[in-house]
Amino acid sequence: MATHCYIKKLKLHNFRNHSNFELDSNCNSVVITGKNGIGKTNILEAISLLAKSNGMKKAKASEMQNRFSSEDWAVYYGFFNGTDFNSIGIAKNFNKKLIQVDGKTQSSYSSLYRISNVVWLIPQMDYILLNSPSDRLKFLDRIASLFEENYTYCYMRYRKAKHERSKLLRENILDENWLSSLENIMAVNAVNILDMRLSVLKILQDTIDNHSTKFFPKVSLKFSSQLTLNDTAEYFQSRLKENRAKDSLTGRVTFCVNNDRFQVFCQKRDIPINLCSTGEQKLLLLSIILSSVKARCIHYNKAPLLLLDDIMSHLDKHYRKVLVEEILSIKCQTWVTDVDRNNFDSYIDSFKFIEL
Repeated sequence: MATHCYIKKLKLHNFRNHSNFELDSNCNSVVITGKNGIGKTNILEAISLLAKSNGMKKAKASEMQNRFSSEDWAVYYGFFNGTDFNSIGIAKNFNKKLIQVDGKTQSSYSSLYRISNVVWLIPQMDYILLNSPSDRLKFLDRIASLFEENYTYCYMRYRKAKHERSKLLRENILDENWLSSLENIMAVNAVNILDMRLSVLKILQDTIDNHSTKFFPKVSLKFSSQLTLNDTAEYFQSRLKENRAKDSLTGRVTFCVNNDRFQVFCQKRDIPINLCSTGEQKLLLLSIILSSVKARCIHYNKAPLLLLDDIMSHLDKHYRKVLVEEILSIKCQTWVTDVDRNNFDSYIDSFKFIEL
């Protein structure tokens, strides 16, 4: 049985529209109800900061500030990491985020990546699998970071070196040692990124095929890359060196893991998701999110936090019931926002209910 992470206590101070908000969940899943615009999503955003520095809204620290107060915002979490309790604080400090874990200030988000896992589905993601190839790849990267502790570190190292190399080529600074050093960093991390992407995709597809609920449509995940698992970092680096002139002219990296292609197909009909109906598209995306959570439980024995913002408005009565039953069967702490508490009338004892 998977161990479960959960937030026992949550406190918001001057965060978005919440001057002071406090909740003790008693480790239960939470349903937050209230009218539109009252601040339900803002609570989920505060939780999403545990997983990513700019959270699910990709907002700057200054944008999270309560506009009626000059006192900096702060969020406190009493967090159970599956083994022990952690006291976590994230706060605005000179328009940056200050992170504390058990009273100790952290120099980066890496400490949180080791403690917490959070996955979310919000309305802004409705078309993420229909947008550009880069958007789909970012979605895959977000899932990969749930499973591979070093994924974000490798990706950030790769991206920083890629940016610096492009700048040198653009400015015609052809320093061989400098370029070779950057290309080496890119190559080493690119090989690791590909390995982790393929590993996570295999785990996720296995979970979809063998462990996902029969009531949601299943997807086939398809992936292609300029690299193969047999390619070494030395090979990748040699390709980067060969392409310097071309990359300088085009302003982009011709050979890189950013060119990987990630596609989603409806398994039953074997058609790409963009050819499915709008209703099917939403169900397929939800299916991937739920399968990601379940895969963490099965293959890593640790359930992440799941955030679902305004999800019920996209589902009919049948799928609302199926979703709640699936959440309860996975047993991860789930935070759901909705305008109508009646959607949960049959599950009064299964959730902590908060009305704003």
